[in-house]
Amino acid sequence: MLIPYTAPAELYRQDMEIKKSIFITHILPVNSEEEAQQALADLRKKYKDATHNCYAWRINAERILEKSGDDGEPQGTAGHPMLHVLQMRKLTNVLAVVTRYFGGIKLGAGGLTRAYSGALSDAVKAAPIVTYTPYARYTVTLPYTAIGGFENYIKDKDIRVLDRAFTDEVQVTFLTLPEEAKTHLKFLTDLTGGKAVIEEDGEEYVKVRVW
Repeated sequence: MLIPYTAPAELYRQDMEIKKSIFITHILPVNSEEEAQQALADLRKKYKDATHNCYAWRINAERILEKSGDDGEPQGTAGHPMLHVLQMRKLTNVLAVVTRYFGGIKLGAGGLTRAYSGALSDAVKAAPIVTYTPYARYTVTLPYTAIGGFENYIKDKDIRVLDRAFTDEVQVTFLTLPEEAKTHLKFLTDLTGGKAVIEEDGEEYVKVRVW
């Protein structure tokens, strides 16, 4: 059974200048530690001339795996504060990397903590964040006489139609929230006088915008 979780919908980048240092924040969705490691390696390669590439990630929806790194900044001043931002926002399956180009002014431990956490926090607020919500997938075969009733029914429902196939009957593949499925399936059975052929095809995630 799939578990809902909140994460970025796509890669997001935001730049910030703090006391002449440039902080470049990347937030992106990842689905495994291997994927996070590869994405981190790619960003480190892209910004290999930067002073630091600090990171934090959280993986999985149930038993969450967490890791962070300071990449040469004083211990605990970058990666951990970044991880705390992800925790407070309840994000997972996410990698955050903050790249710093040193501008010549030292920030001190407190200043570094505020800079890294602040850069990530601002980026998270602006990034496209979604809840990956489990939907049940069904395929239903209907007689042509029922398709009009079906189309009218779904106008104000949570149903998301994926495909319609027209042969001697109409085959519709759709997604619905699991808790609403029983009601929808009863409607389809009643609509067709029991002639609807319904197949359940498991679950999949649907992105629902959060902010």
